[in-house]
Amino acid sequence: MNDSSLRYSDERDKTYGIAGMAITIVALDGEKYLSGISLDAEPGEHIAMSYDYGMRGNPRISAKIIWEQAVNDLRLSTSMVLGNIACRRYVLGHRPLGSADTEAIRLAVRSEAGTHCELDNDEADRLFDGCLSYVLRIFRHPGIQEVAHSFCGRLAQRRSMSGAEVTELLSSLGLR
Repeated sequence: MNDSSLRYSDERDKTYGIAGMAITIVALDGEKYLSGISLDAEPGEHIAMSYDYGMRGNPRISAKIIWEQAVNDLRLSTSMVLGNIACRRYVLGHRPLGSADTEAIRLAVRSEAGTHCELDNDEADRLFDGCLSYVLRIFRHPGIQEVAHSFCGRLAQRRSMSGAEVTELLSSLGLR
């Protein structure tokens, strides 16, 4: 995803992107995988996931369970990326997502889905479309927009938070 429209334009844009991912992971009940967030981390490392996120190497687990976990991990990752861009566009920029915002993500999902989950393009597109639909419902909600603004203010002050702190703050702001 080297599309320049997806790059952060400034610190505030990055803050809303990270907040979008945090909100999305908590909304999807995936907070058990969230280790922490940091505005000051290297690019691509702003969200730290727990060691068991994406782990599929146990020979005692059936192939079906491993495949289902791979698909669920892809669904969560896709939703987080879409949450990043949706929060930046809807909440910060007050504008809808366009095809330029999502097409690079769709192509990356197709690639990952084919490589790691053996899904064809139609199956990958259905997964992507489902994630996009859910994320758009989240960030179009006025209550979530208020949560995002408040969360971004706190994140900008603190610079980093543990996964537990993220979950606790979002819960106190009304996400649950």
